[in-house]
Amino acid sequence: MRPHSLRASPDWPADAAWLDRGVLVYGPRKSGTTLFQSLLDGGDELLAYPDELKLKYFSRKSGRDYTVETYLSRSRVSSVNSSRLSLETYNSMWRKAAGENTNLPLAELFRFDAWCVAQSIDKPPAKPFMWCAKEVGGGNEDILSFWRYSFGESKALFLVRDPLFTTRAVLNDRRRKGVRLPVSDVIHQVTDPLRTMRRQMRYLDDPDVHFTVYEDLVADPEREMRKVTEFLGIAWSPTFTRPSLFGEPVVVRTASQQTTEVFRATTQSWRDGLTEREQKIVAIAARIARSLPHLAVDYEVLRERIARRHAELGPAARPAAVKGT
Repeated sequence: MRPHSLRASPDWPADAAWLDRGVLVYGPRKSGTTLFQSLLDGGDELLAYPDELKLKYFSRKSGRDYTVETYLSRSRVSSVNSSRLSLETYNSMWRKAAGENTNLPLAELFRFDAWCVAQSIDKPPAKPFMWCAKEVGGGNEDILSFWRYSFGESKALFLVRDPLFTTRAVLNDRRRKGVRLPVSDVIHQVTDPLRTMRRQMRYLDDPDVHFTVYEDLVADPEREMRKVTEFLGIAWSPTFTRPSLFGEPVVVRTASQQTTEVFRATTQSWRDGLTEREQKIVAIAARIARSLPHLAVDYEVLRERIARRHAELGPAARPAAVKGT
Protein backbone atom coordinates (compact mmCIF):
# COMPACT_ATOMS: atom_id res chain seq x y z
CA MET A 1 0.00 0.00 0.00
CA ARG A 2 1.40 3.37 -0.97
CA PRO A 3 2.22 6.03 1.65
CA HIS A 4 -0.20 8.90 1.95
CA SER A 5 -0.45 12.11 3.95
CA LEU A 6 -3.45 13.32 5.90
CA ARG A 7 -2.17 16.84 5.40
CA ALA A 8 -3.68 16.65 1.91
CA SER A 9 -7.13 16.10 3.42
CA PRO A 10 -9.57 19.02 3.05
CA ASP A 11 -10.27 18.64 6.77
CA TRP A 12 -6.64 19.17 7.78
CA PRO A 13 -6.46 22.54 9.58
CA ALA A 14 -4.73 25.45 7.89
CA ASP A 15 -2.91 26.29 11.13
CA ALA A 16 -2.07 23.06 12.95
CA ALA A 17 0.88 24.20 15.04
CA TRP A 18 -0.89 23.33 18.31
CA LEU A 19 -1.29 19.73 17.15
CA ASP A 20 2.50 19.40 17.12
CA ARG A 21 2.66 20.19 20.84
CA GLY A 22 1.65 16.87 22.32
CA VAL A 23 1.60 16.39 26.09
CA LEU A 24 1.77 12.84 27.44
CA VAL A 25 -0.01 12.06 30.71
CA TYR A 26 1.52 8.87 32.04
CA GLY A 27 1.44 6.80 35.21
CA PRO A 28 0.80 3.33 36.63
CA ARG A 29 -2.60 1.80 36.04
CA LYS A 30 -5.17 2.99 38.64
CA SER A 31 -2.81 5.69 39.88
CA GLY A 32 -5.25 8.51 39.14
CA THR A 33 -4.38 9.31 35.51
CA THR A 34 -8.06 9.55 34.52
CA LEU A 35 -8.65 12.12 37.27
CA PHE A 36 -5.48 13.97 36.24
CA GLN A 37 -6.59 14.03 32.60
CA SER A 38 -10.05 15.32 33.56
CA LEU A 39 -8.48 18.14 35.60
CA LEU A 40 -6.52 19.23 32.53
CA ASP A 41 -9.77 19.54 30.58
CA GLY A 42 -11.80 22.71 30.14
CA GLY A 43 -9.19 25.43 29.63
CA ASP A 44 -8.82 27.77 26.65
CA GLU A 45 -5.38 26.59 25.54
CA LEU A 46 -5.23 22.83 26.08
CA LEU A 47 -7.36 20.14 24.47
CA ALA A 48 -7.62 17.05 26.66
CA TYR A 49 -8.10 13.99 24.47
CA PRO A 50 -10.97 12.06 26.10
CA ASP A 51 -9.33 8.65 26.44
CA GLU A 52 -6.11 6.72 25.83
CA LEU A 53 -4.38 6.67 22.44
CA LYS A 54 -3.27 3.07 22.99
CA LEU A 55 0.39 3.96 22.69
CA LYS A 56 1.46 0.62 24.14
CA TYR A 57 -0.20 -1.20 21.26
CA PHE A 58 1.43 0.94 18.58
CA SER A 59 4.83 1.06 20.29
CA ARG A 60 5.00 -2.73 20.10
CA LYS A 61 4.63 -2.67 16.33
CA SER A 62 7.61 -2.47 14.04
CA GLY A 63 6.15 0.04 11.59
CA ARG A 64 5.07 3.65 11.91
CA ASP A 65 2.47 3.64 9.10
CA TYR A 66 -1.06 2.26 9.48
CA THR A 67 -4.37 2.27 7.68
CA VAL A 68 -7.18 4.35 9.16
CA GLU A 69 -9.06 1.11 9.80
CA THR A 70 -6.20 -0.31 11.89
CA TYR A 71 -5.83 2.92 13.82
CA LEU A 72 -9.54 3.29 14.57
CA SER A 73 -9.78 -0.34 15.67
CA ARG A 74 -7.85 0.73 18.79
CA SER A 75 -9.80 3.94 19.33
CA ARG A 76 -12.11 4.31 22.32
CA VAL A 77 -13.60 7.68 21.40
CA SER A 78 -16.83 6.00 20.25
CA SER A 79 -17.42 4.88 23.85
CA VAL A 80 -17.10 8.40 25.26
CA ASN A 81 -20.45 9.50 26.65
CA SER A 82 -20.88 13.26 26.36
CA SER A 83 -23.64 15.44 24.99
CA ARG A 84 -20.92 17.87 23.91
CA LEU A 85 -19.29 15.36 21.54
CA SER A 86 -20.78 14.65 18.11
CA LEU A 87 -19.68 11.16 17.16
CA GLU A 88 -21.39 11.69 13.79
CA THR A 89 -19.01 14.57 13.03
CA TYR A 90 -16.02 12.66 14.39
CA ASN A 91 -16.72 9.55 12.32
CA SER A 92 -17.57 11.57 9.21
CA MET A 93 -14.20 13.33 9.28
CA TRP A 94 -12.41 9.99 9.55
CA ARG A 95 -14.43 8.48 6.68
CA LYS A 96 -13.46 11.34 4.39
CA ALA A 97 -9.82 11.10 5.41
CA ALA A 98 -9.62 7.35 4.89
CA GLY A 99 -9.93 7.53 1.12
CA GLU A 100 -8.14 4.62 -0.43
CA ASN A 101 -6.83 1.78 1.72
CA THR A 102 -3.39 3.36 2.12
CA ASN A 103 -0.80 3.45 4.85
CA LEU A 104 -0.63 6.69 6.80
CA PRO A 105 2.10 8.02 9.14
CA LEU A 106 1.14 7.27 12.73
CA ALA A 107 2.25 10.72 13.90
CA GLU A 108 -0.26 12.29 11.51
CA LEU A 109 -2.98 9.90 12.65
CA PHE A 110 -2.44 11.05 16.24
CA ARG A 111 -2.65 14.70 15.21
CA PHE A 112 -5.67 14.21 12.98
CA ASP A 113 -7.43 12.33 15.76
CA ALA A 114 -6.96 15.28 18.12
CA TRP A 115 -8.20 17.64 15.41
CA CYS A 116 -11.29 15.49 14.80
CA VAL A 117 -12.10 15.59 18.51
CA ALA A 118 -11.66 19.38 18.60
CA GLN A 119 -13.98 19.78 15.60
CA SER A 120 -16.59 17.43 17.07
CA ILE A 121 -17.21 19.16 20.39
CA ASP A 122 -19.43 22.18 20.84
CA LYS A 123 -16.99 24.11 23.04
CA PRO A 124 -13.40 23.47 21.93
CA PRO A 125 -10.52 25.43 23.50
CA ALA A 126 -10.84 29.07 22.43
CA LYS A 127 -7.09 29.56 21.88
CA PRO A 128 -5.59 26.07 21.41
CA PHE A 129 -1.88 25.93 22.09
CA MET A 130 -1.34 22.23 22.83
CA TRP A 131 -3.16 18.97 23.55
CA CYS A 132 -2.71 16.02 25.84
CA ALA A 133 -3.46 12.30 25.87
CA LYS A 134 -2.78 9.62 28.44
CA GLU A 135 -1.28 6.18 28.68
CA VAL A 136 -0.97 3.86 31.65
CA GLY A 137 1.17 0.91 32.67
CA GLY A 138 4.16 -0.68 31.05
CA GLY A 139 4.98 -1.60 27.49
CA ASN A 140 7.64 -3.36 25.46
CA GLU A 141 9.22 -0.06 24.51
CA ASP A 142 9.68 3.09 26.48
CA ILE A 143 6.43 5.04 26.18
CA LEU A 144 7.98 8.48 26.46
CA SER A 145 10.58 7.73 23.78
CA PHE A 146 7.79 6.63 21.47
CA TRP A 147 5.83 9.81 22.22
CA ARG A 148 8.88 11.94 21.53
CA TYR A 149 9.38 10.11 18.26
CA SER A 150 5.88 11.23 17.25
CA PHE A 151 6.05 14.79 18.57
CA GLY A 152 9.07 17.03 18.31
CA GLU A 153 7.57 19.64 20.65
CA SER A 154 6.51 17.23 23.35
CA LYS A 155 6.20 17.43 27.10
CA ALA A 156 5.20 14.82 29.65
CA LEU A 157 3.21 14.86 32.87
CA PHE A 158 4.08 11.89 35.06
CA LEU A 159 1.79 10.88 37.91
CA VAL A 160 3.02 8.67 40.75
CA ARG A 161 1.09 7.09 43.62
CA ASP A 162 1.91 4.85 46.56
CA PRO A 163 2.31 1.50 44.73
CA LEU A 164 0.51 -0.57 47.37
CA PHE A 165 -2.52 1.74 47.21
CA THR A 166 -2.40 1.44 43.42
CA THR A 167 -2.47 -2.34 43.76
CA ARG A 168 -5.34 -2.05 46.23
CA ALA A 169 -7.30 0.14 43.79
CA VAL A 170 -6.92 -2.44 41.01
CA LEU A 171 -7.97 -5.38 43.22
CA ASN A 172 -10.99 -3.55 44.61
CA ASP A 173 -12.01 -2.51 41.10
CA ARG A 174 -11.86 -6.14 39.93
CA ARG A 175 -13.92 -7.22 42.95
CA ARG A 176 -16.62 -4.65 42.15
CA LYS A 177 -16.78 -6.21 38.69
CA GLY A 178 -17.08 -9.72 40.13
CA VAL A 179 -13.60 -10.82 39.03
CA ARG A 180 -11.46 -13.02 41.32
CA LEU A 181 -7.87 -12.79 40.17
CA PRO A 182 -5.59 -15.84 40.31
CA VAL A 183 -2.40 -15.60 42.37
CA SER A 184 -0.25 -14.81 39.32
CA ASP A 185 -2.45 -11.83 38.41
CA VAL A 186 -2.43 -10.47 41.96
CA ILE A 187 1.37 -10.63 41.90
CA HIS A 188 1.36 -8.81 38.55
CA GLN A 189 -0.74 -6.03 40.09
CA VAL A 190 1.96 -5.63 42.72
CA THR A 191 4.89 -5.52 40.30
CA ASP A 192 3.32 -3.52 37.44
CA PRO A 193 3.14 -0.15 39.25
CA LEU A 194 6.69 -0.68 40.55
CA ARG A 195 7.96 -1.43 37.06
CA THR A 196 6.20 1.63 35.67
CA MET A 197 7.58 3.92 38.37
CA ARG A 198 11.10 2.60 37.86
CA ARG A 199 10.68 3.60 34.21
CA GLN A 200 9.38 7.03 35.24
CA MET A 201 12.24 7.64 37.67
CA ARG A 202 14.73 7.69 34.81
CA TYR A 203 13.28 11.10 33.88
CA LEU A 204 13.40 12.86 37.25
CA ASP A 205 15.95 15.36 35.91
CA ASP A 206 14.42 15.74 32.44
CA PRO A 207 13.42 19.40 31.90
CA ASP A 208 10.49 18.40 29.68
CA VAL A 209 8.96 16.05 32.26
CA HIS A 210 6.90 17.21 35.24
CA PHE A 211 6.13 14.87 38.14
CA THR A 212 2.92 15.10 40.18
CA VAL A 213 2.30 13.07 43.33
CA TYR A 214 -1.25 11.72 43.50
CA GLU A 215 -1.51 12.16 47.25
CA ASP A 216 -0.50 15.84 46.91
CA LEU A 217 -2.87 16.34 43.97
CA VAL A 218 -5.98 15.22 45.85
CA ALA A 219 -4.89 17.05 49.03
CA ASP A 220 -4.48 20.40 47.26
CA PRO A 221 -5.61 20.35 43.61
CA GLU A 222 -5.09 24.07 43.05
CA ARG A 223 -1.50 24.08 44.28
CA GLU A 224 -0.50 21.06 42.20
CA MET A 225 -2.38 22.08 39.07
CA ARG A 226 -0.83 25.55 39.21
CA LYS A 227 2.56 23.84 39.05
CA VAL A 228 1.34 21.90 36.01
CA THR A 229 0.08 24.96 34.13
CA GLU A 230 3.31 26.81 34.89
CA PHE A 231 5.28 23.89 33.48
CA LEU A 232 3.14 23.78 30.34
CA GLY A 233 3.17 27.55 29.90
CA ILE A 234 -0.61 27.91 29.72
CA ALA A 235 -2.94 30.28 31.53
CA TRP A 236 -4.27 29.25 34.92
CA SER A 237 -8.01 28.74 35.32
CA PRO A 238 -10.10 27.50 38.29
CA THR A 239 -11.47 24.85 35.92
CA PHE A 240 -8.22 22.93 36.46
CA THR A 241 -9.33 22.11 40.01
CA ARG A 242 -12.54 20.34 38.95
CA PRO A 243 -12.91 17.15 36.88
CA SER A 244 -14.60 17.82 33.55
CA LEU A 245 -15.16 16.35 30.12
CA PHE A 246 -15.14 18.91 27.31
CA GLY A 247 -15.68 21.58 29.94
CA GLU A 248 -18.67 19.89 31.56
CA PRO A 249 -18.32 18.79 35.24
CA VAL A 250 -18.27 15.01 35.49
CA VAL A 251 -17.88 12.16 37.92
CA VAL A 252 -14.57 10.57 36.96
CA ARG A 253 -15.56 7.18 35.53
CA THR A 254 -12.85 5.33 37.48
CA ALA A 255 -13.64 7.06 40.80
CA SER A 256 -14.79 5.09 43.81
CA GLN A 257 -17.14 7.91 44.88
CA GLN A 258 -19.95 9.52 42.88
CA THR A 259 -18.86 13.13 43.11
CA THR A 260 -17.77 15.82 40.67
CA GLU A 261 -15.25 17.12 43.20
CA VAL A 262 -11.70 15.94 43.86
CA PHE A 263 -11.90 13.85 47.00
CA ARG A 264 -9.17 12.61 49.28
CA ALA A 265 -9.53 8.94 50.16
CA THR A 266 -10.03 8.27 53.87
CA THR A 267 -8.37 4.85 53.68
CA GLN A 268 -5.30 4.72 55.92
CA SER A 269 -4.01 1.24 54.98
CA TRP A 270 -3.49 -0.52 51.68
CA ARG A 271 -5.06 -3.58 53.32
CA ASP A 272 -8.49 -1.94 53.67
CA GLY A 273 -11.08 -3.72 51.55
CA LEU A 274 -8.80 -6.57 50.52
CA THR A 275 -9.51 -10.18 51.40
CA GLU A 276 -7.15 -12.04 53.73
CA ARG A 277 -5.92 -14.04 50.74
CA GLU A 278 -5.14 -10.87 48.77
CA GLN A 279 -3.41 -9.23 51.73
CA LYS A 280 -1.08 -12.19 52.15
CA ILE A 281 -0.21 -12.42 48.45
CA VAL A 282 0.37 -8.66 48.16
CA ALA A 283 2.53 -8.53 51.32
CA ILE A 284 4.76 -11.40 50.19
CA ALA A 285 5.07 -10.13 46.61
CA ALA A 286 5.88 -6.60 47.78
CA ARG A 287 8.56 -7.87 50.17
CA ILE A 288 10.21 -9.87 47.39
CA ALA A 289 9.95 -6.96 44.94
CA ARG A 290 11.81 -4.66 47.35
CA SER A 291 14.84 -6.95 47.03
CA LEU A 292 14.89 -6.83 43.21
CA PRO A 293 16.85 -3.89 41.72
CA HIS A 294 14.54 -3.52 38.71
CA LEU A 295 11.43 -3.28 40.93
CA ALA A 296 12.62 -1.69 44.19
CA VAL A 297 11.00 1.70 44.80
CA ASP A 298 11.25 3.66 48.03
CA TYR A 299 8.14 5.75 47.53
CA GLU A 300 8.79 8.23 50.33
CA VAL A 301 12.29 8.91 48.98
CA LEU A 302 10.79 9.38 45.51
CA ARG A 303 8.29 11.91 46.89
CA GLU A 304 11.11 13.80 48.59
CA ARG A 305 13.10 13.94 45.35
CA ILE A 306 10.07 15.26 43.48
CA ALA A 307 9.44 17.89 46.16
CA ARG A 308 13.07 19.03 45.98
CA ARG A 309 12.88 19.31 42.21
CA HIS A 310 9.72 21.44 42.42
CA ALA A 311 11.39 23.67 45.00
CA GLU A 312 14.54 24.04 42.90
CA LEU A 313 12.60 25.01 39.80
CA GLY A 314 9.73 27.09 41.10
CA PRO A 315 7.69 29.35 38.78
CA ALA A 316 10.59 31.68 37.99
CA ALA A 317 12.93 28.88 36.91
CA ARG A 318 10.52 27.10 34.58
CA PRO A 319 11.24 27.68 30.88
CA ALA A 320 8.50 29.80 29.35
CA ALA A 321 6.60 28.32 26.43
CA VAL A 322 6.71 30.35 23.25
CA LYS A 323 3.27 30.97 21.83
CA GLY A 324 2.23 32.12 18.44
CA THR A 325 4.82 29.92 16.69
